[in-house]
Amino acid sequence: MVDAYQRLHSTHWDGAASNNEQMLSMTDAMLGRYEQAQQEMDSAFKHVPSPTPACSADLGAGTFDQWLRTHVGKFDLVMVNEAHNQPMSRSAIYQMLPIMRQQGFSILALEALPDPVTTKWINQNGYALDEKSYGFYLREPIESEIVRQAKRLGFTLVDYDNFSAHREQDEARNLVWILKQHPGKKVFVVAGYDHIKRIDGRMAKLLPKLYAKPFLSIDQLGNTNDVMNSTCHLSGSSADDRAAGTLSSMRWRSGGRGTDITAWRTGAYALDREVGPGSEWLSLGGARRHYRFSTDNACGESGKVCLVEARYASEPENAVPADRYLVSGTEHFADLYLRDGRYVVTYRNASGVLKRTDVMTTRGGILSH
Repeated sequence: MVDAYQRLHSTHWDGAASNNEQMLSMTDAMLGRYEQAQQEMDSAFKHVPSPTPACSADLGAGTFDQWLRTHVGKFDLVMVNEAHNQPMSRSAIYQMLPIMRQQGFSILALEALPDPVTTKWINQNGYALDEKSYGFYLREPIESEIVRQAKRLGFTLVDYDNFSAHREQDEARNLVWILKQHPGKKVFVVAGYDHIKRIDGRMAKLLPKLYAKPFLSIDQLGNTNDVMNSTCHLSGSSADDRAAGTLSSMRWRSGGRGTDITAWRTGAYALDREVGPGSEWLSLGGARRHYRFSTDNACGESGKVCLVEARYASEPENAVPADRYLVSGTEHFADLYLRDGRYVVTYRNASGVLKRTDVMTTRGGILSH
């Protein structure tokens, strides 16, 4: 993985620069380098970051989690989108899972699941493997935490994506087939970007031709499909930073570009992994805490690449880590976010050679051997 990362960043790209930058962005996100991932995506789409605007006056009453508890149970099919290069969008989905389960949803359909064989293995074991056969998205740590959380809550995972010449149509057919295979069950769908929108021949636009019942489509990315552009500042008596980074700090607005509602993040959001204003989303709603791991005596001198990964001690060495960060340049440490538990922490150099292994316990923000 480190070798591939370095090749991507050292290659001189010709031709479709935006596609290359998107690949770089997703790779940086997988390795925990969220700021770099955002910069590359901004470059791909010629986007210039701007200050967070004030929230519009037409936001609905109450918070996003309150809205979910009130409305999602009315439907057998609910879908939400994610940005593949922005794990912040997955933090919200992770936090949605307990609410969806409480509202009767028991089937989780993930675009990230590549095939039935992989899906069956994950349903049996409760986690994903950090291997090429598991696809690209599942190997990003927060996506894999979604998988673990879903299995802890009792969801059955199903795959529905395909890469045929009629991808959107076949995705819609697959969802209808899943509903028929699980009569009486409620299905929660996580899809990338515009698949959930009733526009331009997308999956959600085609679905009503095959599925007569109403379904709910939730957009958390906004018109530009960018989490950082779906944030706004509340003002006056509405402002409340006590639940920063949680669904309780998010608001909602009816409608959207081809969707039923649009979710908005309020307050400060940052992509820096250090603890500070805006980093709260990395806790996944309070499930994880911040821990710092020095790389000075692990991968050698500063300026060298060092991949730091923390895996659950109960899982094998080829499982997707609970969190990872690729240290480079003048950095001396990796900031990881972990649940309470026991972990095997590994340090690998630029060639992917294992240089050091520690067994650590995390509890309440305290790290111990």
